[in-house]
Amino acid sequence: MKKRPNVPGQKAGHPGFTRIKPKMVDRIVEQTFTHCPDCHHRLSAVQEIVEHIQEDIIPAQPQVTCFKKERRYCTHCQKLLTAPYACEEIPHGNLGPNVLIQAVILKYHHGLPFNKIKELFESLCHFQVSQGALAQALQRISEWLQVEQAQILKAVRASPHLHMDETGWKVSGTNHWLWACVNERLAYYQIAQSRGAKIPKSILPKDYSGILVTDFYSAYNRLPGRKQKCLVHLMREMHQLYLKDQSDSFLEHHKTLKRIIADALRLKEARSQMALLVYERRIKRLKTRLFLWSCREYRNKHLKRLAGRFLTHWLHLLTFLEHPEISFNNNLAERMIRRHVILRNRSFQNRSQKGAAAHQTLMSLLHTAQLQNKNPLTFLKKAYLKHRQGYSFPILRIASIG
Repeated sequence: MKKRPNVPGQKAGHPGFTRIKPKMVDRIVEQTFTHCPDCHHRLSAVQEIVEHIQEDIIPAQPQVTCFKKERRYCTHCQKLLTAPYACEEIPHGNLGPNVLIQAVILKYHHGLPFNKIKELFESLCHFQVSQGALAQALQRISEWLQVEQAQILKAVRASPHLHMDETGWKVSGTNHWLWACVNERLAYYQIAQSRGAKIPKSILPKDYSGILVTDFYSAYNRLPGRKQKCLVHLMREMHQLYLKDQSDSFLEHHKTLKRIIADALRLKEARSQMALLVYERRIKRLKTRLFLWSCREYRNKHLKRLAGRFLTHWLHLLTFLEHPEISFNNNLAERMIRRHVILRNRSFQNRSQKGAAAHQTLMSLLHTAQLQNKNPLTFLKKAYLKHRQGYSFPILRIASIG
């Protein structure tokens, strides 16, 4: 049996960690006794008080609110008027904003299906609601919040750099694709039946001049703007070919290519330590080395494949060296899209086009709020109440990354 390489837990002598003691006590329970529980002999006076702090949650109870609005007649306008909506009143809605937005968080952030949300409301809050009512309510919420999603799309189109990726999705059992267009402050998603270039083209403006960080999928090659291809995808493919081919010719040229990429990554880290002219000269030298490696004639089929890919994209492999805010990988888009993959593995994705529209709208708003350190529950509740009560302008104030 192999010995465990690392002993779990803190090192010996390290101070222990425990739960922080609450500053406020809401309830005090005093336990007193006068006789010994073993021999039943009478005890002395109190010698000491031992305190034990315990934290717990209180099961919630549903709150039923009746909004009574006055109606009065205006002699000047000659019409009957009704008092305005209360701050947390949803016009013509039977479910309040707290339960609705909490359902959004449970569905799209925690990844719970509607049957689990229904059970949670019943067991923890004693609140009765059907799965169908929750599904239809979330679809209606997404329709009212489309003005906020449009605000995100506007900021995405003005952003100087974006990460894009896509993954498989199903709507009513039919193959679709979920497209992600994100950066450090924005997240925009779109579900479409096509995987063609027309979908990302519809997201970006025709005159987009920013930088796109993507993988090597051909649909991204037709998009406007400068490109940065994900070097992690490239290095992963190089490693897979290395495992397949151990011939001398492949190993020699593979080593040269790895050195070029490693030099580029080291140059990025050392940018702040060298003069600008020296840095630009080294970028030019790296581009020349990469171009010369791609232009050689190779007999090995794996080297031919790599050379063809490098020759096609060599202008888009070292963009990150010229722009310090650009990453050499597409990990951001993959991390943001992984949340949808988890939902995909736990559910049937979407059962209708309305469900797909709700998914892309609510996930765009939820993830954008998280990226901008906003409380999603507070923001979604405020936005939904505003638009439901007739406010037509977006309340989301975001600026693209400068």
